[in-house]
Amino acid sequence: MLPPLVFKPHFRPQVWGATRLQRLLGKPLPPGDRIGESWEVSAHPLHVSRVAEGPFAGASLTQLWDLHRREFLGLRSSAAARWRNRNRFPLLVKLLDCHEPLSVQVHPDDQAAGELLGEPNGKTEAWFVLHAEPGSRIYAGLKDGVCRGDLEQQLDRGDVTDCLHSFEPQSGDGLLIEAGTVHAVGGGVLLAEVQQTSDATFRLFDWNRIGSDGHLRELHRNQSLRSIHFDIGPVLPIQLAPCRCETCHDEDLLVSCDYFSLSRVNLRTSIRPLDEEPLTLWLVTSGRAVLSGEITGYDRSFIAGETVLIPAHSRGLRWSADQATLLRVEPKTEATW
Repeated sequence: MLPPLVFKPHFRPQVWGATRLQRLLGKPLPPGDRIGESWEVSAHPLHVSRVAEGPFAGASLTQLWDLHRREFLGLRSSAAARWRNRNRFPLLVKLLDCHEPLSVQVHPDDQAAGELLGEPNGKTEAWFVLHAEPGSRIYAGLKDGVCRGDLEQQLDRGDVTDCLHSFEPQSGDGLLIEAGTVHAVGGGVLLAEVQQTSDATFRLFDWNRIGSDGHLRELHRNQSLRSIHFDIGPVLPIQLAPCRCETCHDEDLLVSCDYFSLSRVNLRTSIRPLDEEPLTLWLVTSGRAVLSGEITGYDRSFIAGETVLIPAHSRGLRWSADQATLLRVEPKTEATW
């Protein structure tokens, strides 16, 4: 039986990054770099996660996925056959420090990713806001009635802001960014991101920002326009009620799409058994939670910013905490990854 798997985070410098991942989540960032992303769980060729601890320490997620897929998924032999051609672990989990605004961009859907990039899948993603400075913005979707002609006209003028729906985010907001949605994150936002295993991104507009080489950063206007779903209007945040302090756990569904579901789980002096769970990923967003198992002897404390992958039907495991909030991510096993 596979144990819970904790991976070494991979830090990516970005022109819009800073140090919040260290200051607010305690990540051991390398000195001197503006770190925008921490890849927590990934099987993407740009970075394949490696196990940080336990009996599989040093093994890559890709190796384990190839060798132990049935154990990951908890599928019977007859059912596991349909997974044999799905060579990559399907989801990528990140933490993003958006100190400065990200570019206005669009991710292609599965079909467009194949046609434009030769990639096996596109990139639908979901965000959970961990921290937002007052006055920060998230841009998600086009305003009602904006068509391709309107957007192209604003691109020609050098500013697309008037075409974009935006709002001031709050900690605890959830958001589904389906492939084909025009979007950007303004400065002052720290968030968790769950996405398809893809890095397919087309930069539509970059606020006329000068890159580190002294030139305007490259844009992908034609690919972006071919990838945008113009029927997607304003995307609104999912604002959940404040955490309730009860002697049980609360679980609220934030996002459900074709590829995964994302829920917020509040533990208050409570225990949450995991015996019947499918493959899940868990990210602690606040407090401290203990994952333990009487059968396996597993016992580890997780703090905010730490992620663990738990294979399907792990016997005897349970979460316990006096006060903690976690994100629960479940890949959709019926999806075409």
